[in-house]
Amino acid sequence: MHSDNPSKKICRFEVGHKYCDLFERLGVPRDDRWRSLLSCLRSTQKYSYYSQEQKKQVADLLIKTLEDADFSEERYCSVLREYQAILASSYAKRLEEALQESADLADDFRRSVYHHKGAVEGLEEKSVAAVRSGADPEDIVAQLRDTFQEVISVLKEDAERLDHICKTDGLTGLFNRRAFDENLKEGVKAWESDKKPLCLLLLDVDNLKEFNDRFGHRIGDQALQTFSQIMQAVAHRSHDDDDICCCRFGGDEFAILLFGDAVTDVVEIAQAIRSRLETYDFVIRDNQGRIIKRNVQMTVSCGFAYAHDFSFDNLGARILDAADSALYEAKDLGRNRVVEYSRKDDSCKFTVLSGGDVA
Repeated sequence: MHSDNPSKKICRFEVGHKYCDLFERLGVPRDDRWRSLLSCLRSTQKYSYYSQEQKKQVADLLIKTLEDADFSEERYCSVLREYQAILASSYAKRLEEALQESADLADDFRRSVYHHKGAVEGLEEKSVAAVRSGADPEDIVAQLRDTFQEVISVLKEDAERLDHICKTDGLTGLFNRRAFDENLKEGVKAWESDKKPLCLLLLDVDNLKEFNDRFGHRIGDQALQTFSQIMQAVAHRSHDDDDICCCRFGGDEFAILLFGDAVTDVVEIAQAIRSRLETYDFVIRDNQGRIIKRNVQMTVSCGFAYAHDFSFDNLGARILDAADSALYEAKDLGRNRVVEYSRKDDSCKFTVLSGGDVA
């Protein structure tokens, strides 16, 4: 569609283009910018690198925009800003978490430096004292060896502590995303080389944003800590750290990697965690410890997938996307559900195993 008037907005979609016909039926003006923006909103669903939550937010934005039928310049700028904010949200979230983790590591490293300074100064004092003591040379060597061993021991402890901090979520004490990535990589390697079973269970605390808005982030943090304790207790009831890896994936999302024989218990573990949290009476306290509300209910949505449903090619990303899709399905069906992802004949299937209408 073209126009001889340069001031008139035009549409360069060809007549008969499926989007052009759709926009005509929906009353979208023949404006390149509006139709391009709405096409972008619509095509976001096709890209795998956006999360299911982002895709849902974009879909909701598209539907609302079409329902409002406000195609003014001001509304165009508003929709564009919302779209950009949605696409940038996951990056901003990861960046914020990474910056906080870096700040925590910097503080700990600073403390370690001061600790090392004291150890090195002690090494110098003891070494000088040993040499000036006039003792037998073999005794002096033995004293120096013991002194150096003390410093080496301190350095080893610090290295182990820093490694632990790098892989631990500060709020919940669970493994963090870095540890998750390492354990997933090892699990994929074990499956590919030895066919050691691997399963990924993703869990998302339902409506945490609304919970935080209502009670505050301090209480929200307590809720995450309580949930992590429930998850740990259930997951490790019959399995040790070699078979189960519990992680805080980020924000209100958690992950459990199951290896070997533990894979057969994924359904039982997911159902037990969902049931425990659903019946848990969360107590809200003020900053003085006084109870201000009892019997606050929380729920969790769960989705999981097995490594054996996929080829070796890019297996880590495939199982993560599959479990995320199952989690999104649980959310989309009304939350507080456990959903299994499975594949057969190149098609995927979602099965509700507990919560809601069980298949």
